[in-house]
Amino acid sequence: MLLLRVGLVAGIAVGVLGVSPLRAREVVDWPFTEGAPGGGRYSPLGDVTAANVGALREVWSYRHGDAFEGRFPVEGQTGSAFESTPIVRDGRLIFTTPRSRAVALDAETGRELWAFDPAIDREAAFANMWINRGVAAWRDAAATGACAERVFLATLDARLFALDVKTGAPCAGFGQGGAVNLLDGIAPVADPWEYGVTSPPTVVGDVVVVGSSIADLLRPNAPPGDVRGFDARTGALRWTFHTIPHEGEPGFETWEKGTALAGAANVWSTINADLARGLVFLPVSTATDDHYGGDRPGADLYSDSLVALDAATGTRRWHFQTVHHDLWDYDLAAPPVLVTLRRDGREVDAVVQATKAGLLFVLDRETGAPLFPVEERPVPASDVPGERAWPTQPFPVKPPPLTSHRITDADLHAPTPEFRAACAKKLVGLRNEGIFTPPSERGSVLHPFTGGGVNWSGVAWDPGRRLLVVPVNNLVHLVKVTKVSDEDVGTGEAQPLRGITLRGLWWILTGRGTGLRYQVHPWNGRTLFAHDGVPCNAPPWGRLVGVDLDRGEISWSVSTSAGPADPGLPGYGPPLATASGLVFHAGTSAPVLRVYDTASGRLVTTLSLPAGLHAGPITYRVRPDGPQLLVLAPGGHTDVGSPLGDHVTAYALP
Repeated sequence: MLLLRVGLVAGIAVGVLGVSPLRAREVVDWPFTEGAPGGGRYSPLGDVTAANVGALREVWSYRHGDAFEGRFPVEGQTGSAFESTPIVRDGRLIFTTPRSRAVALDAETGRELWAFDPAIDREAAFANMWINRGVAAWRDAAATGACAERVFLATLDARLFALDVKTGAPCAGFGQGGAVNLLDGIAPVADPWEYGVTSPPTVVGDVVVVGSSIADLLRPNAPPGDVRGFDARTGALRWTFHTIPHEGEPGFETWEKGTALAGAANVWSTINADLARGLVFLPVSTATDDHYGGDRPGADLYSDSLVALDAATGTRRWHFQTVHHDLWDYDLAAPPVLVTLRRDGREVDAVVQATKAGLLFVLDRETGAPLFPVEERPVPASDVPGERAWPTQPFPVKPPPLTSHRITDADLHAPTPEFRAACAKKLVGLRNEGIFTPPSERGSVLHPFTGGGVNWSGVAWDPGRRLLVVPVNNLVHLVKVTKVSDEDVGTGEAQPLRGITLRGLWWILTGRGTGLRYQVHPWNGRTLFAHDGVPCNAPPWGRLVGVDLDRGEISWSVSTSAGPADPGLPGYGPPLATASGLVFHAGTSAPVLRVYDTASGRLVTTLSLPAGLHAGPITYRVRPDGPQLLVLAPGGHTDVGSPLGDHVTAYALP
């Protein structure tokens, strides 16, 4: 579905794109979803400034048609979420829709060049809602003709496609007819429902590196979170890295009962790379089950770890674990970002990992050694029979936490005395001992909640101003585990959930036959700390934070409020930083783009949008004498509650 503003063709393009007295300047693409191979979401373009950003005008808009409502499990599937950050290479803008379709547009006019549909079963249910966060591109320097330049698309139903960048046609010599089945070699898989891919692949040299997204609350022996490297030309498997080590591999000793009842520890976020060093950095997630680890005692490497691999061989160079024996679903959702710090008069290459706990770990890129001290501090013990929480957790001394780590009566939201009293009543009897309070049978306070701190939105890095800009959520979960009766524990054998049958629903609701001895009930086991749908902790519930990484200090912290009536909402959406000193950010349920001053965090202006924006804003220049284009992809998000849409829209200065 294509919608081009008539004015663009009829004459606005002349004023915007052809007549302005612009001197010749460099063409600037946006070749990776994270902006650069190492992330950072930064553009060197600076035409759009604080003085003129309010003059931005729409120059074209495209509609992809893949927005849809849905309720899980009542309707068998969830609705859509548009989280795809486009890439721009050689005048082509390429993005994916919630249905995992790939679409290429002329980056200057918005005209559709091609669209590829992997034909995912639209009646199927998936462990994740309908999401795809984008594609990766690769040029084969040794080839010419069709598929010399490729787009790699990983789909929700676990296929990896290689497409010709000019036509969108599958590359016949890649896998079987242009695709690799990512379920091959992965076991156990109870049902394809529980395994897929939501983030773009990463290409280093001629190796395509792919992670996975896994249902992690269903049974302890979920599919493994293996990360794999495939040949970019043929699709042949080059290597496999076991995020849950096999017997005889380093790290296996950290699983005291072995790994027979262990799954996930997958990499569902974006994998960034150091192309010069040939390294990829894996932000590994939590092992199953998210909130009960009695079947996996030990530190559980490489769950919740940042792992550096040699991209050519899959060999581990180093790792750093951010949470030991995770019981809080504090998986590494944010992509790691590569930065260069100034330390003691010299420059040090580093990698920064933001966490759901609201912590920033700043590590040496070569060795993984912390560049600011990290302390192992005592944390509360579990009182669930058979569970043994790890006695300490790592805390960086610098930078300080980006969100609070404890909720008390003094932190409660109080729009009325009655509201505050209702929230205070909810706290009574719960375990509430600060961050890393283990889940319990009576209920525990989990703060920050499982959505962050810092989630998949990640960060932006302004290398000129030496600032890391971080979207931070500040909400609270109440987590309660329930014992499964001995006769209902079962073995964790496969229970098909395709289509969410009544049997499958019973399995989810009761834990029967899953192998779990304690279950987090899907309706009331993990709930938002709220009253009448309003969070019980005081706003703002979302913030944008500027961090001076050279000094390890917070420079500023502002609410995500877009106006007096906005309390500062939580959200999911990447930021964009530009050389002119602006940060563009959205992500909340309000369909608004906010523009901030990078140096101070001051809100410069806002832009109303037709839907919620959860994809990352991007900016680029196609021609030396062309304008700086800002492209937004507001499509909404069913779970966040923002208005749905299917827009990809370009803006420029008049």
